[in-house]
Amino acid sequence: MRESTFSFWEDTEFNALPGKPLAAADNAYQGQVGEEESWLWEASNGEGTYLNVFFTVCGEEGKARLLLARPGKEIITREVTAPFTAATDRLDVRMAGNHIYQEGNFFRLEWRSGEPGLELEYEPQLPGWQPGHGRINYGEKGDKYLFWTVPVPRARVSGKIVLAGQEESFSGQGYIEHRRYNFPLPQTLGGALLGRYYTDAYTLLWADFWGNLLYSGKHVRALYLARHKEILAATGNLEVQVFEQLTKDNLSYPAELSLQAGTTPLIRLDIKETTALGPRLVTAKGVRGLYCRFKGQLRLATRPEEEVSGLGFMETFTARD
Repeated sequence: MRESTFSFWEDTEFNALPGKPLAAADNAYQGQVGEEESWLWEASNGEGTYLNVFFTVCGEEGKARLLLARPGKEIITREVTAPFTAATDRLDVRMAGNHIYQEGNFFRLEWRSGEPGLELEYEPQLPGWQPGHGRINYGEKGDKYLFWTVPVPRARVSGKIVLAGQEESFSGQGYIEHRRYNFPLPQTLGGALLGRYYTDAYTLLWADFWGNLLYSGKHVRALYLARHKEILAATGNLEVQVFEQLTKDNLSYPAELSLQAGTTPLIRLDIKETTALGPRLVTAKGVRGLYCRFKGQLRLATRPEEEVSGLGFMETFTARD
């Protein structure tokens, strides 16, 4: 019997409920039986260097993956699988000598499984955010769920990268997100697109999760916009529209994002010059993901005279049985 798409669409705690502030314990390891839990740490700088580190834990096993892309140089990927230890009162996960943790108001990343080595400090520039209570419910009783939260929407990142025995200082900006789900992703999801876009003044984040055929491909979306330290929009009952384009290799990316209340456009982001950052990666069983960089133009209805350029990053993943 086909499950009703409305079993999660109308009851979602993702954007139908008011936002709830994040506490340090919300970013920590939750340790729920049957859950897969992960943290993505991302950083980039003005010279074009991009890196991300993904920690995933399930049961007693953990997996850590690193991607480092630099202009004109070979993209480096590393992956280790090992047991892990984790705290439940704050973010503090250790795996094969690698470590992600929160210390006061700062977040720290250490990668020591060979080279490249990383030692980076993230200083948040905005408070943590989640759409509603951060949860999408699937199934007739919502017994399958996915949490997506952003402990650090934007951070000042500093530290060092060690490569081929040489130590390089790093200074740039970063982002951290936290995911949890209690089902194999292809069982419910067709895919997802997660993005962030930055200018000197603006921070724009969005998420788009869509169901598989069983859920009629229904989309659940969220969007967040801040100017300096003022939050201008965080979904609520606003409508997010996504207009997509296909690249030469038949990958689908958004060409334009539009946020509106009723028929009134509030913001528009035109996405240009999308560049893949490395090959597709296996991010979970039956799931492949791809990271890309893009340039964009942002316009706001409240500031029609202003059109600002910026740099963004997207992760797209597709789920297949």
